[in-house]
Amino acid sequence: MIWSVLAIFLVPLVLAVPLDTVGGNTTRWAVLLSGSRGFTDYAMQADICHAYQIFHRHGIPDSNIIVMMYDDLADNRMNPKKGVVINKPNGPNLYPGVLKDYTRGEVKPENFLNVLTGDSELMKGVGSGKVLRSGPNDHVFVYFSGHGSTGSIKFPYHMLYVDQLLVALKRMHHKKMYKKLVFYMDACHSGSMFANILPEDINLFATTSADPNNYAYSTYCDIPGMFVCLAGEFGSAWMEDVDYEDHVKPGLRTETLEKQFTKISKTMKKSRPCEYGDLSLGFDHVTDFLGGINNTGYLDDYTPRVNSKASISQRDVALAMLNRRIDEALNIEVKMKLERKRLDLISGRDDIDNLFSRIVTNASRSVDDQKVIESTHQPLNLEMMPCYRTLVDNFSESCVNIHENLYTLAHLHKLANLCVLHYSATDILQVFSRECTDHYRGLVNVN
Repeated sequence: MIWSVLAIFLVPLVLAVPLDTVGGNTTRWAVLLSGSRGFTDYAMQADICHAYQIFHRHGIPDSNIIVMMYDDLADNRMNPKKGVVINKPNGPNLYPGVLKDYTRGEVKPENFLNVLTGDSELMKGVGSGKVLRSGPNDHVFVYFSGHGSTGSIKFPYHMLYVDQLLVALKRMHHKKMYKKLVFYMDACHSGSMFANILPEDINLFATTSADPNNYAYSTYCDIPGMFVCLAGEFGSAWMEDVDYEDHVKPGLRTETLEKQFTKISKTMKKSRPCEYGDLSLGFDHVTDFLGGINNTGYLDDYTPRVNSKASISQRDVALAMLNRRIDEALNIEVKMKLERKRLDLISGRDDIDNLFSRIVTNASRSVDDQKVIESTHQPLNLEMMPCYRTLVDNFSESCVNIHENLYTLAHLHKLANLCVLHYSATDILQVFSRECTDHYRGLVNVN
């Protein structure tokens, strides 16, 4: 976060250097990924649909855009308007024409990493088979919208860890797959995927919706008739900025990534966006990565921004929407059924809270360690990642399935803390075996 502040104060000095503009043989590429599934997490896939429409509008050919999303919104039984996906109130339908390169079970970490590193042989027979075919003069933009936890982001049925992502990014750089790479990540604790780990010499600029210690937020959560949030607060901020700038002149022609970051940081109510990597790339034009020079991205049907009254932690969207449904229910039987569901959800959360409390208590060597493990987010290092990955994967298999119980993501930093403090993974797994009863393994959909 210190670098973010310094970058803002250094703007007048850096702007003395001519801004980079794409020319010559440079080609733009985009990889757009949502790691979510289910209608409750509507916002995350809607963000990706919006992003696709932006890149498409800005003249980037579909051959250079790769979209990975579960694709269960448009025809979902809970969708009041079948075939329609919107990202803000009264916004346009973003679903028509969206690429579906990888959907459902194809949206998994190994496929994403193969796409990034251009491993076409490994993707034969999977989805569209498209991978990045970018070269040393190209600009690549990667956007992820989904759930995250300490040092990890969640796919529909798997986790991707920071060390795995770092290996892929370094491989891309080694293979000269880009001249410059921009990575926007919208997820809880998304800063932990880059902070103190991302090298500053691989020509990569990352912007996240949250620092390593905090949640990401969803917005447009108070729309009549739709018991979901329509957008991530971070996603809506940067993409609506693009939409607005595309509607006015000169628009994005004069906007840099750093200028956009500064602008959107002021619009978000609760998110704590951060910047990482090579901050000098922040002074390149947004259009160097999105396209749109010569007004090819001009938007003539712009829908004005709507000020949302509600920004909700991604962790609490399901509970908040259930509360809204209860408040708005007119039928007493329906209201009672929803109330029982709400009580079950809260009870399940309490169970998970208590489970982690017992695990930390029984694993800790001292009261002081217990306090650190419970109440802090220790800085990650790559050496502890094998331990952390072992604990998270084993916890999901033997305790609570974190892909069915998203609330557990709020506690995974405690497992990371145990590894940072050099606790033995073997000893902690023994604690799991004692504490993880069939009751916890039976908890589902407590998100």
